Amino acid sequence: MEDRSVKNNIDAQNKINDIRLSLNSEIGSKIVWILVEGEDDCRIYPKFFDETKASVEFVHGGKGQLTIALTTLTKETKQVIGIQDADFLHLRKVYPTVTNLFYTDYHDIEITMLSFETVRANLFTEYRISNSQTVWQNILEESSYIAYIRWDNDISGNKILFSGIKFGENLSEIKDGKIKLQKQKLLNELNIRSSNKTKELSYADIESFIAINKTTDILNLCNGHDIISLLALIVGGQVSYKELCRHLRLSFTFSLFFKTKLYAQLFDWQTENGYVILKNVA
Repeated sequence: MEDRSVKNNIDAQNKINDIRLSLNSEIGSKIVWILVEGEDDCRIYPKFFDETKASVEFVHGGKGQLTIALTTLTKETKQVIGIQDADFLHLRKVYPTVTNLFYTDYHDIEITMLSFETVRANLFTEYRISNSQTVWQNILEESSYIAYIRWDNDISGNKILFSGIKFGENLSEIKDGKIKLQKQKLLNELNIRSSNKTKELSYADIESFIAINKTTDILNLCNGHDIISLLALIVGGQVSYKELCRHLRLSFTFSLFFKTKLYAQLFDWQTENGYVILKNVA
């Protein structure tokens, strides 16, 4: 079996080598490289940058590999920056210590996009969802339970496997347009699929974790992919999860990105460093 850690290191090193090579070319020497942690990020961020002056590149291996690549390259050039999902770092009040690294405004870029009422209104109108505020609050409430499990896992390093889980397969029910998680079934499913876990998830332990770590900062708690998954279930057969993600990206325009803290930080960076990589507001 292929060692994924070795593959990720090779991929990250290849990205470092590619950027080094490009920076030594006539065209590449004028480009600022924006490193991101996910493939979907390469479908979101490029539309905000001048493609003749900046290139958005996906670094395989997640945050760790992005950090390694950024740390290595910023010792050699100013023309590399990184953008990563904050995840739980805003809740923990942890700020970037790596040169030229920026976090999303909220938990991740999907939550940042959904934080705009205009974006939510576009989605709800497209899928003819009435009582949009009620539906939104319902999804936030239910996804927050998943988020607390993720946060507990993040702190404890319990190696719970969330990737690929489908919340609609007997793990939730929809009644009167509202979704409700079957919490014990969800915990059972996570336990079954997480063969490398260090501790069995229990309902009592998660309730205790929630009581100790309760937060009203829901947009920094919840995971955007969980919210989109639950919304797709409410919408039903009208749209797939992937298609809903695509519609979300299309609804997030540059004029909205312009209002984010991330935009402000990137604008300050380009001003301080003498580069103009962001597009102008239309």
